[in-house]
Amino acid sequence: DIWFQFDCTLHFNQPSFAMSDAEESLKDLLTTKIAPVLGVFTSEFLALGPLSAVLACRKSKSLGELNPLIFPLLFGNSVGWVIYSSATLNPYVFAGNAGGVVLSLFYLLSAYSLTTCSATKSRLEIITLFLLALWCGVGFAAAMMENKALGVNIIGFLGNAVVFLLFASPLLTFSKVISTKDSSSINRPFAYCQVLNCATWFAYGLAISDVYIALPNFVGLLLGLAQIALILFCRAVPPEEQLLSAAPDPSSLYAKFERPSA
Repeated sequence: DIWFQFDCTLHFNQPSFAMSDAEESLKDLLTTKIAPVLGVFTSEFLALGPLSAVLACRKSKSLGELNPLIFPLLFGNSVGWVIYSSATLNPYVFAGNAGGVVLSLFYLLSAYSLTTCSATKSRLEIITLFLLALWCGVGFAAAMMENKALGVNIIGFLGNAVVFLLFASPLLTFSKVISTKDSSSINRPFAYCQVLNCATWFAYGLAISDVYIALPNFVGLLLGLAQIALILFCRAVPPEEQLLSAAPDPSSLYAKFERPSA
């Protein structure tokens, strides 16, 4: 049997100048200790993002405009990274995603109970069960492999695939903001938090030479910076202006019902 082992670590040329021991220690402290701890807190803050909207839906007993199909992906993404943290023995990745598993499951169950459309319920069931079955199978297969590095690579590759599926959601928001020249749909605190979160995890991924952590967070960082750019260049239209722009012109209504002249 021929085994193929993939080396997915990041390799960099050594700088031409030598750093002092103190500088090296400070760099190591910032990138391998402080950055992931900060990443854990910002990750959990981002996981709380949909909470207010979900609680409002539960109170009104209606989903309204909330799209429930994002929640199975959030759940599958968090589960995948918890499995990856177990395979790589990484406590920071586990701590940054454990809360996401619980919260995304709460969002998913809430959305499922409020969904009145049978087709949407079927999609929620299919996506959730598929991702759970996939992660169970991949996690077990990776644990049973003699080549542990290959197992970690498979888990990391699948985790990245789910992350990139989630990235489709911000792209739809970008399209709406650009077409309407209105950035009010972008949550500003979460946009800033995403930049900080992805920057810290990207730095940590580079520091420990883990492409599966560095790559998706680099893409997430770019998307976060794109949101900041849209916030700066497209003003947020106040709600009262949105109502005025959506309201019909009174003169046109008058003309519509005006009696024809004799």
